[in-house]
Amino acid sequence: MDKELSLDQFVEKYERGDIRILDVRETWETPFIRGENVINIPMNQLPQAIDIIPRTEDLVVICQHAVRSKRVIEYLESQHGFDNLINLTGGVHLWIGNS
Repeated sequence: MDKELSLDQFVEKYERGDIRILDVRETWETPFIRGENVINIPMNQLPQAIDIIPRTEDLVVICQHAVRSKRVIEYLESQHGFDNLINLTGGVHLWIGNS
């Protein structure tokens, strides 16, 4: 996994609506991100939700500090053949400080 997106790139694409997001954080974590381009699936629920994760377009996987998102990407690529996943470098906790 070598595809990554910086926070600045992420925010720019998010604000334009040019991004699909897989948020693997728990629902109580902030900032909570909603929208038609966002899929919220906590990491521990991924095995039951594989079929709803898009495979045909780039998908940015996010979490609080980019640790879970890296694990999720490794899991989805190695166990389920995904090749469209991008990690948000540093995680969304950086967004809180910049918003």
